[in-house]
This record gives sequence, structure tokens and C-alpha cells, in this order.
Amino acid sequence: MAKKTEMKIQETALEQCKKAFDASPYQSLGYGKSGLRAAQDSALRQCGVYDMVGGLYDFQQFLGYAVLSNLSQNGIIRAGVQLRADEMTRRWIEFNYTGEASDEDAAAGIEEQITRFKIQRLFRDAAQMCGFYGGCLAYIDVGDISGEDLRRPLGADADTFKRGTLKGFKLIEPVYIAPGRYSCFNPIDKDYFAPQSWLINGREVHASRFLYFSEDRPPTLLLPAYNFFGIPLAQIVAENVKQFSECSAAASRLLQKFSCTVFATDMQELLTGRDGGNIRRRVQYFAQNRDNDGVMTIDKEAEAIENVSSPISGVTDIVKQQMEIVSAMFGEPTVKLWGMTPGGFNSTGEADMKNHYDHVHAMQERILREPLEYVIKLLQLNSTGAVDDALSFEFVPLSDEDQDLKARVNKTTADTYATLIDRGVITGAEARMALANDPESGFANIDADEEIEPPEMALPMEENGNEKDTETRLSPGGN
Repeated sequence: MAKKTEMKIQETALEQCKKAFDASPYQSLGYGKSGLRAAQDSALRQCGVYDMVGGLYDFQQFLGYAVLSNLSQNGIIRAGVQLRADEMTRRWIEFNYTGEASDEDAAAGIEEQITRFKIQRLFRDAAQMCGFYGGCLAYIDVGDISGEDLRRPLGADADTFKRGTLKGFKLIEPVYIAPGRYSCFNPIDKDYFAPQSWLINGREVHASRFLYFSEDRPPTLLLPAYNFFGIPLAQIVAENVKQFSECSAAASRLLQKFSCTVFATDMQELLTGRDGGNIRRRVQYFAQNRDNDGVMTIDKEAEAIENVSSPISGVTDIVKQQMEIVSAMFGEPTVKLWGMTPGGFNSTGEADMKNHYDHVHAMQERILREPLEYVIKLLQLNSTGAVDDALSFEFVPLSDEDQDLKARVNKTTADTYATLIDRGVITGAEARMALANDPESGFANIDADEEIEPPEMALPMEENGNEKDTETRLSPGGN
């Protein structure tokens, strides 16, 4: 009885609150009798807000690895991705050593390991996977380990990496990969949206046991959608490649049907459902014998022939424009992607190729630099058991002009030092110090403190001459 009384009191209080609200100013704002107001999302669609937003922004989403695998079979997409991967690893790297000259031989073994473990081919395939899938992982194989050992970190130091244990590297497609542990709460955490482990078909492996390759990192909110890799190049160019294919197919159809012959005759026999054999035979005969030397006879009273042609001027320009758009999306010049030589007066394509080399170098630094630095440390640990920070590398310039320019700069620098030494502005020791501190000089590994005796400036002796003849030629009265 007491419970029913309490419920009655609550209902009465609620009714009083509703009445008070209905009498309040909020009623004029459209909140309704109960004080509750519907969100009315459908009104946004009716007034065209969604259509306006959809027109301003072309929303994209991750296509999925199944769709991306199919896109890798497209000839244009595959050619563009492979071209970029080949260019990124074509001339590979060169080492610089800034330590003691006596220790430089220790760096020579790194190149032998790079060849033995096929590092150049590994990075080429990784760059290709980045283009198709947005990224990938390369497993660092240090022997047969499993279980808890895979979840332990593998640092680039002698404490966790044992000398001579490296077996190779295994490239893993992202379709088998899922992120493991990572932080998604505090943006200042080092592992904020950065997986500290990866799940390889459900098996957890510490992130330090992989080389991580990724390109075009999306915003943080989209990272999980892209499996913590980048936006694939294949997805970026897919729409433009589709538009080019449709444009090319339309141009092909237009070339097939740009000329149409209109045969005016009595169609009553066909339109009334009769056989119309005579008309069919006349049209078939004309089609079979149609050429520049053919003659068609018609009834001058009841028949006529007219040729209707569609203009095709400008069609090739439209197709070329679509090709240029595809090249722009790949970041490649048309001469490199399509093999189209530049047109117009004084067009050599040198500027396009310079842009191409700059783009490839930027991709090398963005995608390959960090994992390659990690590989170099592992190879040093595998061969010597220690990491020498004096060893560094640079990507070899793709352009021969860059090599020639570097040689000319070094020649100019050498002449400048020689002139300054001759005029007493600097000493030879100071010039050696400048060369040793310049990694681009080619002499970064010399000992700047070593004293070098100045060379003798005597004239060279002739092959069949003797000392007496030389003295005679150098004397004031010599001939």
C-alpha cells in the first residue's frame, strides 16, 4: 500500500513539472509539451545540407586489401607503382665514414652483408607494397624463436642482439597484420597510436622485431582504418586511372563510328512487320562493297544516301590531358610514365626529369631512410658486435648531372683551398680540417691532425735524360 502511494506522489510531481514547463518561455522555442525536442536530422536532408557537404568533399575510405589486390592487376597502376619502386632503389646507397681511417675496413663488411641478405631487393619490394597496400612489415629473422621470446624487444645493441645470429629478412603483406598494444588516450605518450607490438595471424610479436614501411600517413583518427599504415598510392590514383580508361574507350568508340552512312528509302515494308528482304539485301550489299572505289546505285525517286561524320578534332587532346592528370597523381612526368616526349619548341624535358629525381629522393627519405638506418645497425652488430656511429649513408643521386655537379664543386673547392694556401690565408692543416669536416668532400675519413710534408715542386725529369742535362736546361744559358 505504501509503495502505491509513493508511486502516485511521483506521478503527480512529474505532471506538475510538465505543466510548469509548458507555461515557461521555453515553450516558444519549440520544445513541445513534454519539454523534449526531437533532433530532427531528417530536416537536414530535406533542406539539402547533406547534398551540399557531399558536393564540397569527395569522401574516401580505405578500400580494403581485397580491392587493393585487384587494383594491383591494373596495368597502369602496376606500371606506376613499379616505376617508383625501381627508381627508389635503382642506384641504391653509398657509405660515408667519419671515424679513424684505420677502422674504415670494418665498414667494408656491411656492403658484403647487404648483398648476401639481398637488402636492395627487399627494400624494392617493400616500396612496391607501400604503393599497393600503403605499407608493410619486414620480419628480422634471428633464428628459431617463438612464444614469449617473440614478445620481447629486439634492440639495436649488443645486449639483446647476439653477433652472428642474423638469418635474413622476411617481407610480410599487411593482409596478415593487425596492430597489437598501443596507447589511444594521452597524445604525449611515445606509443600514442604507435603499436608496440603487431599481431601476425594472431601471434603477438614485438614491434622492434620488424622493419616498418609506410607512406602518406593519414590523420590520427584514420590510422586504425588504414591498419596503422599509410594511404596506398593505388587507392589515390584509382579514380583518375578509371577516368582515363573510360575516356580512352570513348575515344576508341568514336573513331569506330565517327562516320555514318544514312540510306533513305521506303521503310514501310520493315515497319509493318513484313520480311523486308529487298531492303536488307541492298544494305548488306552496300556494306560489303563499301570502299573508296565502290559505286552505289539507288532509285532517284524513292531513295537517297547521305554521309554524316562526327568531328574528332580535339579528341586526342582530351585523352592526353587525362594521361597528364594520371601522371600528376603518380608524381611522375609523362616522359617517364608514358614514354611521351615533350612537345613544343625548345622542350627537352630536363625540368620534368629534375622534378622526377627530386620526387624520388623525397620518397626515399620518407619511406626508406628510417628502416635502412635500423638495418645498417643490425648488420654492424651481426658482423662486429658493435654499432659504429661514424658510419652513415646517403642515397646515390639518380641524375648523372648531379654526379658531374658534385665533381665540379669538389674541383672548385680544391682550387679555392690551393689559392688560399699559396696566398698565406690558411695553412694546409686548416684545409685538411675543412675537408675532414665536410661529408660531401670525399675526404671525410682523413686524419686532420696528421702532418703532411709539402710536395717537392722540382720539374720532372725526361724519360731518356740525365741529371746533368736537367741542370743544363734549368740554367739561364740553357737552350
